Amino acid sequence: GDTVMATSTRLFQGRVVRDSDEKKGESLLASTPVVVLSSVLGRTPTIEEYKAAVDGIDLTRFEPPTEELTATPVSIGR
Repeated sequence: GDTVMATSTRLFQGRVVRDSDEKKGESLLASTPVVVLSSVLGRTPTIEEYKAAVDGIDLTRFEPPTEELTATPVSIGR
C-alpha cells in the first residue's frame, strides 16, 4: 500500500489508497503548508524545515487573490 498526504478530511480506509500484501495503505491528513512543502521536498518536512518555510507568513489570515484566479469563460463550440 502507498502513503498519501492530503488536506481532505475524506480519507477513510480504502478510498484513497489500497492495502497491499506487504503494507497497509496510509492516508495522512495535514495542513496545506505541510502538504505543499512535502511535495516540494519529496518527503515529510522536519519541524525545523516547516518553521523556516512558514516564517513570516500569517497562516490565519490567508485569502487567495480572486482577481488573479478568475478566468474569462471560453466557449468550447459544441
